[in-house]
Amino acid sequence: MAPEGYYYGQVPYGPNVEAIRVHAMRVINGKIPAQVRRELMDAVRKGHLGRLRKDGMKPEIFFHPDHKHGAIDRQRREARYAVECISKVMAPMDDNILKQILA
Repeated sequence: MAPEGYYYGQVPYGPNVEAIRVHAMRVINGKIPAQVRRELMDAVRKGHLGRLRKDGMKPEIFFHPDHKHGAIDRQRREARYAVECISKVMAPMDDNILKQILA
């Protein structure tokens, strides 16, 4: 008989959690199905995954518990990339034009 928490021949979580554990992390930029989110959050509660919450321009990230620092770096890179993309689209403004818009 296997001790509590150990599994022989099967993993204690589904394929979505297994994929994240294999690839170290997954960046979530949009919506995900409720069933998948439920599975991921359950794995976070049990300690099989870690999670960085969405914060402003930073995306939500699920990660393998051993790769927390890499996930933090990835979250910062993704936020920096989003800001760079927005700044390339927006034209630089003169102070005079900005004052007119804000007046």
